[in-house]
Amino acid sequence: MTEHKFKGNLSVLDVVMITASGVTPASSIFVIAPLAIASAGGEYSIIKRLFGTLCGLQTYLFILSAALFVPAVLATGAVPYLNTALGTQFDASTAGMVTILIGGACAIFNIKANALLTGTFLVVEVAVLGLIAWLGFSNPHQSAEILTSPVMLNPEGLLAPVSVPLIVAMVGVALFSYNGYGAAVYMAEDMREQGKPMATAIMLTLVIVVLVELLPFTALLIGAPSLVEMAKQADPVGYVVSQLGGPTLARVVSGAIYLSVFNAIIAIVAQFSRMMFSSGRDGFWLPQVNRALKKIHPRFGTPWIATLLFGIPSALLAFCSNLGDLTSFTVILLLLVYIIMAIAALISRRRVHFHHPYLMPLWPLPVAIALIGCLYVLWTILIASSLKDFIIIAGIFCFGLVLSYLRNRQAIPLVEHSVEGE
Repeated sequence: MTEHKFKGNLSVLDVVMITASGVTPASSIFVIAPLAIASAGGEYSIIKRLFGTLCGLQTYLFILSAALFVPAVLATGAVPYLNTALGTQFDASTAGMVTILIGGACAIFNIKANALLTGTFLVVEVAVLGLIAWLGFSNPHQSAEILTSPVMLNPEGLLAPVSVPLIVAMVGVALFSYNGYGAAVYMAEDMREQGKPMATAIMLTLVIVVLVELLPFTALLIGAPSLVEMAKQADPVGYVVSQLGGPTLARVVSGAIYLSVFNAIIAIVAQFSRMMFSSGRDGFWLPQVNRALKKIHPRFGTPWIATLLFGIPSALLAFCSNLGDLTSFTVILLLLVYIIMAIAALISRRRVHFHHPYLMPLWPLPVAIALIGCLYVLWTILIASSLKDFIIIAGIFCFGLVLSYLRNRQAIPLVEHSVEGE
């Protein structure tokens, strides 16, 4: 079976379609946003070069752990929309697991076909979000003041201003909504051209994600007939759609939301299976695991074993966990990765022998703000976290130490590759 090399037949547009689908604008609005309403590979290669193999391994494990949780969060959160659309009562854990398994199986197919599939779903997804935006803005019930003076239900069931600490705590959930646009880099070796086209794909994805998430969510707040009733709903977004467009439209929209999540899962599995492929090629694991991860399907040209090893554990997470726990822990992992990358950026700029093809304007102010903000948000979340979260984080650290020890015993070199094919 062929190893090591992808076919390299993706264009910038193909990469943007897969990556934007993976960020899943609709899922961020309909799965992640309700939590906020209710309450108010390439990286590991950079870290390895700056801080050594052990830090690179630990960073990779944090990224991989966060990536495994994301499909589980989205699939579990999408099941209520499937039930609304079909009038069924599927269990969230079981149906979420099945959703991930089917999406993962689709991700094994030819990557070009996946780009077309996810792109088609993305068009439908954006159309639904456009409909939501039109409903909200054309039927305003709230003033624009709600955007600058947020409120929430107090214990007496009345609206009260949201405290600053709670807003800070919800920043982590907001980061989850927009996280993922940089994952275009995992598609680099599938592209016809690399370098500047990859940077173009990342920035295009960012622009698309910001626009198609921010506008519909703003419209939902403006169009909500009653903020009190909206805050009381288990599905606040569905409440607004039903009130503004009727129950039939709400069911149609719910079906489209579920399909958008399914689309996102295909894209996410396709992206992160390539990160696992890269880790096998770079020799992160023990020899037997590395050889398995590097295998490319002879017909579809995809890393099929890496895809299975990513999709199946993620499906099991959906089956064994609930949406709230999955989301909160994923946010912690994402913040840890952001903090590590911010520190790496500050140190990398001072290494004059490193190649710096892109120089950030206003350096180092953006990185410093990001670092301080993420540290504060992480602290706010951790002081309210359960002991289980700390045990899992400690387990990831211990696994990295054991893996590093076993690799050193076998004297396995860490190959100088990255997902960009450097």
